[in-house]
Amino acid sequence: MGIRNRSGFSASNEGVSRRSLLRGAGLAAALVPMSGVLAACGSGSEAGGGGAASSGAAKAVPLPTYVPPVKPKPLLEGNAQGVMDVYASFPMDGPRTVNGQVGDGSDFNVLIMTYGQPSPPVSESPYWQLLNKELNLNVKPLQVPFDSFQTKFPALVAGDDLPEFVSVPMYMNVSRLPQLAEAQFTDLSEFLSGDAVKKYPNLAGIQNYAWLNGYLNGRIYGVPKSDPIFTSQIYTKTDVIEAAGANPNPTNLQEFKDLAKAVTNPKAGVYAFGSNIADFMMMMFGVPNKWTKRSDGTFVSAYEHEAFIPAMAELADLYKSGCFHPDTPTLMNNKTQRDSMFRGGKLAMLWDGNRAVGIVADDKDVVFDIMVPFGKDGGKGVHWTGGGAYAMTMIKKTTDKNRIDMFLRVLDYIAAPFGSRESFIMSYGVEGVDYTVKDGVAVLTTRGQREQDLGLAYIVGGPQVLCDPQGAPGVDKLNYEWQQKAVPMLLDNPAQHLYSETFNTKGSSLEQQMQDAITAVFLGREPASSLTSAVQKWKVAGGDRMAKEYAEAATLAG
Repeated sequence: MGIRNRSGFSASNEGVSRRSLLRGAGLAAALVPMSGVLAACGSGSEAGGGGAASSGAAKAVPLPTYVPPVKPKPLLEGNAQGVMDVYASFPMDGPRTVNGQVGDGSDFNVLIMTYGQPSPPVSESPYWQLLNKELNLNVKPLQVPFDSFQTKFPALVAGDDLPEFVSVPMYMNVSRLPQLAEAQFTDLSEFLSGDAVKKYPNLAGIQNYAWLNGYLNGRIYGVPKSDPIFTSQIYTKTDVIEAAGANPNPTNLQEFKDLAKAVTNPKAGVYAFGSNIADFMMMMFGVPNKWTKRSDGTFVSAYEHEAFIPAMAELADLYKSGCFHPDTPTLMNNKTQRDSMFRGGKLAMLWDGNRAVGIVADDKDVVFDIMVPFGKDGGKGVHWTGGGAYAMTMIKKTTDKNRIDMFLRVLDYIAAPFGSRESFIMSYGVEGVDYTVKDGVAVLTTRGQREQDLGLAYIVGGPQVLCDPQGAPGVDKLNYEWQQKAVPMLLDNPAQHLYSETFNTKGSSLEQQMQDAITAVFLGREPASSLTSAVQKWKVAGGDRMAKEYAEAATLAG
């Protein structure tokens, strides 16, 4: 089971848990609201719809005009709301989407956050040499490991040592980012807003919900690397469920509990779950996606919603009933073991990010499905959205229009859609070195995977796709059909693209406090009623301040 393509072009690739990344979403929250694109994906009511996003358009520059990218015809067509295209395999002869010279032969110094080992030096990397030739540049990445980014980035800012081009993952908290952008980065609005983006066709093919992440102070400062709009979901081991004679498609809380109890068989070492499913329970109970924007403009946390504590009480009862694996307290922090137990039929249900399907799908023999959201009492369920982008890339402040144009041409090349000639080069490199062709499918070699640690594919990109030719038969169609069912249920966070300094400076620690309190209830260490005081402490420590700042940001945006 190998990772065929770690470039980030395939939605099925897995580097780290996108659920955890999006949950942090610090940088995403540092953005001034824009248009109602996200609102179109969910409700606009006080149940948590995207009112803030829609109210921001009055003072912000228009979104880049969306123009569908030139791409090979997919097996199954996605849509602008986030449903991904499906391809049987990576096209080997895709269309050229970039014409003419890209770079000017100069150095391209770019800051990139990485998760693996630093890439081999250019002299030892045919992949890197090929990209330099394609881009007509000397790409010089400043690779910063993810575990030191939070200290390295401020140090670079303080020392005025940031390289000319900077890519920042959306979940990294950057204090006073709007002020930082105005002081140190180039306002790209005149080059990208509205029809101006059409000069860079592959950038015009990036969905609007991803572009929302590139806005600061109502202006476009960053070019996004899009990410699936879907967050986590429950994977079901259908063969285990069928063997238990249970219903794999519950439509309400009682049926869900019946399923969990039916599949749990301690003598056989089989349990329904092995991790905390608090978010799933909250969605089932109709708890808003992080925040609610009321009609008077105020913001209220989902922790204050009337369904929050009842949802957690039901979660605790489910745990107490014995449906969770006895090692759940340790399994919660061991994704690898959870995945293995799910594949082996020891866990009947797996709560994980949308991209986890890539890992599951790499096992041809695994039999699974994805649970369709539902409401506690039946009827339409809700599914929380994420931020819609993994990173945004900026250029240091300059008035040199030629340099800005070159920067955008480079990003236009890197953002080429799945299946294009440029995306194939970015994803696979040099044949015989970085990849081989097996049964008509390009497969990365170990060396190819190593050389792709250069990380350029993580700084910008358009629509992601489903393409698992080595996975279980029908896995992409299964995910595609789930996404179609989930789109009408998407519920966005109205504060997702608003700026709160309190969130950026204290949000992570405050959220951890609440997660600790939820876990204590989940595992039966504290009663559900203890969450009342936990929420009050959260509000006093910064929650109320965040609500005020989000409301102010929404008002400022118009």
